[in-house]
Amino acid sequence: MALKFRSDPHLEIAHVLFIDVVGYSKLLVSEQREVVQQLNQIVRKTPQFRKSEAAGKLIRIPVGDGMALVFFHTPEEPVQCAMEIARALKSHPNIRLRMGVHSGPVDQIKDVNDRLNVTGVGINIAQRVMDCGEAGHILVSKRVADDLAQDRLWQPHLHELGEIEVKHGEKLGIVNLYSADLGNPQPPEAALKAPSVPPAQKSIAVLAFVNMSNDPDNEYFSDGIAEEVINTLTKVKALRVASRTSSFAFKGRNEDIGEIGRKLRVNTVLEGSVRKAGAKLRVTAQLVNVADGYHLWSERYDRQLEDVFEIQDEIAENIVRALRVVLRDGETRTIEKTLTENVQAYECYLRGRQVHNQMRRTTLQYARRMFERAIEIDPNFARAYAGIADCCSFLYMYWDGSRANLEGADVSSRKALQLDPEGAEAHTSRALALTLRRRYQEAHEEFEAALRLNPMLFEAHYFYARACLAEGKFNEAVSHYREAWRVRPEDYQAICLSVEPLMKLGRSEEALDAARQGIKVADAHLELNPDDARAWYTSAAPLMRLGQRDQALERARRALAIDPEDAGVLYNVACVYALAGCTEEALDHLDKAIQTGFGHREWVQTDSDLDSIREEPRFQALLQKL
Repeated sequence: MALKFRSDPHLEIAHVLFIDVVGYSKLLVSEQREVVQQLNQIVRKTPQFRKSEAAGKLIRIPVGDGMALVFFHTPEEPVQCAMEIARALKSHPNIRLRMGVHSGPVDQIKDVNDRLNVTGVGINIAQRVMDCGEAGHILVSKRVADDLAQDRLWQPHLHELGEIEVKHGEKLGIVNLYSADLGNPQPPEAALKAPSVPPAQKSIAVLAFVNMSNDPDNEYFSDGIAEEVINTLTKVKALRVASRTSSFAFKGRNEDIGEIGRKLRVNTVLEGSVRKAGAKLRVTAQLVNVADGYHLWSERYDRQLEDVFEIQDEIAENIVRALRVVLRDGETRTIEKTLTENVQAYECYLRGRQVHNQMRRTTLQYARRMFERAIEIDPNFARAYAGIADCCSFLYMYWDGSRANLEGADVSSRKALQLDPEGAEAHTSRALALTLRRRYQEAHEEFEAALRLNPMLFEAHYFYARACLAEGKFNEAVSHYREAWRVRPEDYQAICLSVEPLMKLGRSEEALDAARQGIKVADAHLELNPDDARAWYTSAAPLMRLGQRDQALERARRALAIDPEDAGVLYNVACVYALAGCTEEALDHLDKAIQTGFGHREWVQTDSDLDSIREEPRFQALLQKL
């Protein structure tokens, strides 16, 4: 086609959606023609295409096995159009697309027949962005993602993949646009199956450090050092860190590093050991590349016990350096932050943290005592106050809805925040305590403060979602549950619990998709943690939503067999039986839960899982006991 420039040529910024039909070249000629025809119909029917075309702000360019759509208004237009196309493709399973979006300069030119065409860098880069994806992917350039991120509605869908090399050695910042209702592949950090992680994405699992001390009781100390390294690395936004629950599941198991990396979907693993003898401390650590088993970095520290804080900081700093991660503003300061200067207080705190993670009534009570002892030694230990607040909150939520626990959470969280106003954990503890008092606006402000300080803090996203759910803000609840899952993709709770608000919003297809994803994540977790009662009963409810009644009841029974006297387990098993229509069994377990200490009246009153038994006289009588 012979081209000529317009009489008034000029470059302008356009927003380009490049679309490619995957597997086009393998089709017969007649099949290719039919696919292109169907694709044209799908694209032209999307609301965004019609709107932009009607406004004269759109040019469609046919490209052999796809097309380019050039929008001349906002970067949201091509992204919205891509999402609408992806949703429409659910009715056309034989058409597999990949799409790329970029904003850049283009030039409008006309051929000898006065037909308009578009060329320029904006088109070329949009195609290169698209080339980085696979079937179903919607990838956007970092430039577009930064524009979208100004609007909080887009933020939960943007998953940064880092810089990826494209043609001619050029590197582009690529971001995956993911939403569960699109059916497109998830970003590598949230993938349910494939362990494929782009080279540009840094990821790590910190295994439990081996206790090499003569005293086996010192295991709390070796566990604690590894956990604090995890907590520190989690605050580095450019680094994806496997959760403590997942990485510690390999404790005591002589498993190959490559296999661990595959299961946790990380490309590096940190392993280490701790030998503590009186005031002397030896810590070894080595960072291993999963792909080839080579050590990227290793170090041995022979220090005094009081140097433990410096050791943890140095390990974190060396990992960041070995992985060539660029720290953002404030992240260096976060790594170097010390919890306390007192080793004895720190040891008490670590003892508390070790059992706190087990999330049982007795362990939470013991953890609270350990945190209280830490404060007796160091009255300015903010994280210990936050630990007390969390213990009180969890006890109130699951086992003992007493005034004492409510007050304990309130007082301790205020003190933690007073001592550490820049601590994301302190703000989250305070927000949770405020949520239990139904002071939702104040709680939201604290959650927002926590996320400003540490956007990667899972607990802030997770409990923010639960607060929104309690308040009836279901859209916000879904958004924060999904963000929690993005931060910690191996976590089954956030994705499983997102099913309820999705159902309340009438988004049943998304709810069922979340249920299926949640079960897969829970199954992967249970493979490593078969004695986790919470994982068994939490994944039972999604199974009920999918109509798999027998499998759901079996999971409820498995949870009960693990912890038959736990009030939280009994209550949740009652919910599963209620969903299954087993009225008497549901009431029996609810009764036992209340007898065992479950005292959260508001939950019982509002939990939709119990709707099928709510009008039963026995249910009303049980409610009066609370």
